[in-house]
Amino acid sequence: MMTCKDIADFLSEYLDRTLPWSQRLVFRLHLLLCRDCRRYLDSYQKTDHAICQLKDPGTSQEESVPEDLVKAILAARRVQATDSHPL
Repeated sequence: MMTCKDIADFLSEYLDRTLPWSQRLVFRLHLLLCRDCRRYLDSYQKTDHAICQLKDPGTSQEESVPEDLVKAILAARRVQATDSHPL
């Protein structure tokens, strides 16, 4: 069985579809049973979508959102999710 911490740890792989099918199945089962993780996944996807909207292909790399900022925001969201949900 996957824990809420596992969900946070494997979220990128799940969304990138690189998580092995057996783990993906267990991941989905956990999502079915855990409302907090479903909310976390939804929030993560909305954040990712908003960041993608900020990146305009017509702008130079210097004008787009720095990759380090994107990673820091997503990492902070993971920490927030694991801190607010007991393991």
